[in-house]
Amino acid sequence: ADAEACVAAVRAETLGTGGRLGVGMRRDVGTVLEGGSQAYVDALNEVVIAIMVEKRECVEDLEAILSVPGIDMVQFGSSDYSMSLGLTGQRSHPDVVNAERKTIEMALRMGKHPRVELADISGAKPYLEMGVKHFCIGWDVRILYNWWRTNGAGMRAMLTGEAAMAPAPQAAKTGTY
Repeated sequence: ADAEACVAAVRAETLGTGGRLGVGMRRDVGTVLEGGSQAYVDALNEVVIAIMVEKRECVEDLEAILSVPGIDMVQFGSSDYSMSLGLTGQRSHPDVVNAERKTIEMALRMGKHPRVELADISGAKPYLEMGVKHFCIGWDVRILYNWWRTNGAGMRAMLTGEAAMAPAPQAAKTGTY
């Protein structure tokens, strides 16, 4: 029911679509000149809908969820999933890793696109071997944090007269997030 509600929330509220989304003052309607037009309705009905698999119950009912018409893409969230199992922070725990593999394999089998988030490309190979083609590499907040940390330390060193030794970027964590 949650997956069906998600699809309906994204689709245009027109006859026959089951959608619930109308026109509002949001970025997706720009200057609102096209809001309510056929082009707007077509765009809403063609947008990619991705769901996050982050809860134990979602993995248990994954086949039914991925059977909902309109879901195009799926991404596993190991941090939230580990918490839902009572394994907070244990993204590499075998139960979490197995659930991620199940999610990817079932998505591919059912014609859905799995998406994986990685800190950098060094972790991509096993996912490529499974057939994953959609990735997010790096996160804006991590990139900004590392830039601020490095440049802030360098500027602090320049202001205080200390040797300018920039801290190393924060080590990438393994697994998906």
